[in-house]
Amino acid sequence: MSTGTRLYAEDHEAHDAHSAVRERPVVFYVQPLIARYRVEVIESLNRLFCVKVFACSEGVEASGFSRERPDCEEFVETRIAALPSRRIRMQSRVLERIVLERPDAVLIFADVRYLSLWLALVAGRAMRVPVLIHGQGLYRHKHAGLVRTLCYRLAVALAQRYVCYTEASRRSLVRIGCPARKLVVANNSLTVSSTVEPAAKTGTENGVLFIGRLREDSQIERLIEVIAQMHREGCDIALHVIGGGEHAASLQRRYRDRGEVIWYGALYDDDTIAAISRRCRVGCYPGSAGLSVVHMFALSLPPVVHDRLRQHMGPEPGYVEDGSTGFLFGRDGGAPALAATLRRAWALPPDAMREMAAAAHAAYCRLNTPTLGHQLAEIVEASLRA
Repeated sequence: MSTGTRLYAEDHEAHDAHSAVRERPVVFYVQPLIARYRVEVIESLNRLFCVKVFACSEGVEASGFSRERPDCEEFVETRIAALPSRRIRMQSRVLERIVLERPDAVLIFADVRYLSLWLALVAGRAMRVPVLIHGQGLYRHKHAGLVRTLCYRLAVALAQRYVCYTEASRRSLVRIGCPARKLVVANNSLTVSSTVEPAAKTGTENGVLFIGRLREDSQIERLIEVIAQMHREGCDIALHVIGGGEHAASLQRRYRDRGEVIWYGALYDDDTIAAISRRCRVGCYPGSAGLSVVHMFALSLPPVVHDRLRQHMGPEPGYVEDGSTGFLFGRDGGAPALAATLRRAWALPPDAMREMAAAAHAAYCRLNTPTLGHQLAEIVEASLRA
């Protein structure tokens, strides 16, 4: 049994009795916003700590997020302001509350453009409050450059731990000279309440599922055109689009006459999403993907994503193994490469597609045993013992 599994398999009554004797440590959890997939993290932290969440919830719906107010000791509404340089941002109330309350630990997102991150790191070091930063590392940068290298090396030096999204994230920081002993990996994932078991898949479904925010880098237009082309050629194929965001309304107007494209808008109910996904053979995020691939895994849908990891929004597409848990297409090949990959999937026999569905679902199970929240809670607890 892993350490993380053992930690969360402990007897609840014994844990409650222990908590009654000793007040739970106070942990600040700082995010720019609370996306729905981060609610599980807060729930897991709540099991061991008194959690105060710092985030901005104003206007998140316009970007395709749901407004979440998770159960916690306190939700501190913050403002995020761009400083005159425009590249530097500041999140209000974080430093002030660290200084006034001196929490037992701070878990904060690792965006080095935020002045509030640097102030939290300096305050934590001065007050002996462990600050853990959680981020993607430098997986996007083959050559980080001097300024970026110095920023990340200093951030890791000031932090108690840098919690990396993936192993690729960890390697990117080791490569620029960050000490490996301060780096730990908690594979970035999300927990889906309604998954689809591989046994429910036939391998003959005619749908392709897009799930995610409709933003600048989604490149869904390319996918729509490929689906339309295959449909005109007589292929039994349809595109199911789940997601909101700044481009949602204009995209629906532009493609309103495409009968092979079905728009659902922003959906957050896992049962509804799972029901739609049962009509699909694969998932596809043609542009800069992130955690959407994990959601597809949970639905037993092999994801179709491009092959340039550094050009994705997050490192999670690195979980996709071509021909096993999903499909990779050549980013530089554009629409023809994407079309060839979808034709490849449609040419596979049903048994082969069911095997890939099972491999995709198994990847989701691996990523969530234990869940991300459980891993982060264990890492924070270990930092308090250090």
